[in-house]
Amino acid sequence: MYSGTEAHWLQGYPALENLDDPAWRVALQKFEIMDVPTETTVFRPGDPCSYLLFLVKGDVRVYMSGDNGREIVLSHLKGGDLCILTLTTLLQTSDYSASAVTETPICAARLPVADFRKAFASSMGFQDFILSTLARRMHDTLFLLQEVAFERLEMRLACFLLRQRNGYDNCAVEMTHQQIACELGTTREMISRILKDLERRGCVRLSRKRVELADTSRLENINHGPTRNI
Repeated sequence: MYSGTEAHWLQGYPALENLDDPAWRVALQKFEIMDVPTETTVFRPGDPCSYLLFLVKGDVRVYMSGDNGREIVLSHLKGGDLCILTLTTLLQTSDYSASAVTETPICAARLPVADFRKAFASSMGFQDFILSTLARRMHDTLFLLQEVAFERLEMRLACFLLRQRNGYDNCAVEMTHQQIACELGTTREMISRILKDLERRGCVRLSRKRVELADTSRLENINHGPTRNI
């Protein structure tokens, strides 16, 4: 339906690629394409929100930091994702409350806030896309809160390792204990303690910046069954 630079990024957003109404066509002309190198801060707490970001390609980590220096990862964005934190910040007319940093070089399409508000008010199709995205990501956030609040850390760690392993042949997770701790919203010391216990029980083998899954069946049992206190 669209051509040139428009089609370049819309291919990752089928609902928008197939959208055709006057208000959306006007908004489409307002998008700006941006390329950002790796390890670049996209936004941080207190920054004003001036654009709605659509990630075309690359990886972005969105996280919050506490006063004690601990971090928790809120989401990992990939090509075809809409930054939900940017969206909620725009809808609330507030400043950012978390940080985002590029993990790889990225390409993104951004829509200025004034043009976003016009499109959201005038294009029913764009409004449906925004609201459905918001509802889907809210479900993901509630799932994260449920994990943090109700599941034991050993179970969450086992689940995380099984999800993150690099394929089924080598069964390894290439991450430091600190990186895993940030993903799970806890301390490096707690992760190291549990990993050491899992290694003693034959579930994993530890080396520098690497956790090898020695017995995935045992990890599956931890993930799905009751766990012992650590």
